[in-house]
Amino acid sequence: MLRGLLRSLFGLRPTLDLHGLGVPEAIAETERFLRAAAAAGEKEVRIIYGKGRGSPGGVGVLRAVIPRWLENEGAPLVRRIERDLDPTGDDGAVRVWLA
Repeated sequence: MLRGLLRSLFGLRPTLDLHGLGVPEAIAETERFLRAAAAAGEKEVRIIYGKGRGSPGGVGVLRAVIPRWLENEGAPLVRRIERDLDPTGDDGAVRVWLA
């Protein structure tokens, strides 16, 4: 209960950072993370997939793959998804409300 109160006061939520992972590993980690968070009673999590600046051509593969996976295959685990914009208005993460 104290943990939940502190999280809500400071806006903290469990976070998964997928930087450096390939697509299969990132999807597997995302599914594992969501299942563990749901089992722990979490209502909201954050998943960071990056902006792709270090990727060939500056286009991040995970930036497209992870939100699409959450909307399709991951849909039974997810109630709502929202892109998490940084101060420049760019996205490199999503907020996920668990089902």
